[in-house]
Amino acid sequence: MVTHRPSISNAELVILGSGTSSGVPVIGCDCEVCRSSDPRDNRTRCSACLRFTDSAGQARVILIDASPDLRQQALRENLRRCDGILFTHNHVDHTFGLDEVRRFNAVMHAPIDVYADARTMEHLHRVYKHIFDRDKNINDSFVATLIPHLLEPGKSVDVHGLRILPIQLLHGKAPVLGFRIDALDSRGHVVADQPEPLPLAYCTDASAIPPETWPQLMGLRTVVLDMLRYRHHPTHMTVDQAISAAEQIGAARTLFIHMAHDIRHADLEPKLPSGMHLAHDGLIIR
Repeated sequence: MVTHRPSISNAELVILGSGTSSGVPVIGCDCEVCRSSDPRDNRTRCSACLRFTDSAGQARVILIDASPDLRQQALRENLRRCDGILFTHNHVDHTFGLDEVRRFNAVMHAPIDVYADARTMEHLHRVYKHIFDRDKNINDSFVATLIPHLLEPGKSVDVHGLRILPIQLLHGKAPVLGFRIDALDSRGHVVADQPEPLPLAYCTDASAIPPETWPQLMGLRTVVLDMLRYRHHPTHMTVDQAISAAEQIGAARTLFIHMAHDIRHADLEPKLPSGMHLAHDGLIIR
């Protein structure tokens, strides 16, 4: 009997940033969490990357969002390449690090594929005209070289041995994307025995999961899920809402992200149900 194995290896998810849009500590705040000496309470803006080796033995890095803290995050994690960027939505705390990826272009001598829905792609073109309309720059300065790809919820793309499925989430009234990621075999089929930490889903900035999305979140080994604070918020899940959603998803491992300074890591972590954890900057999931 032929066993089809994953065409990728050495996969790991790195939490680059676990904080909300203001980061933690928050400017001008003297609360307990902002003054905490626990490094897990120091949260840069939310983003992640998937590192793995492809079938040809080439190391690959796929970013999920490009936060304003991307330079700091990349230096901290010693990132030396970027083979693609998946954007969840168009908000500043998830897109304002895009200018930093020009350094990866210079190191790799190659362009970078950028994946986003139409609304986010329009935002990127508008904010980064110097990148996307480079020929109109007064000076031919050092800018990123990007290849844009439009995404639609429910329509997967295959990237370096991974199948990436954009899934629909709601960020208040705004539709945003999450991503389900599975490994492929040499035939281009989703492999039955997924390597750690796959299959995984990354779902930040969500206040609700639409009915059509729930089936796409089944059978996961790892889910990364929005959890802002204890009190209600119109565009993010509370602690209780995030735990409830995680219980329904039923992944073997749940990591909560996008946390505000209302959450003190050492206080909440021991109270979470089995298999659920607070993420922190620099956390690596293998």
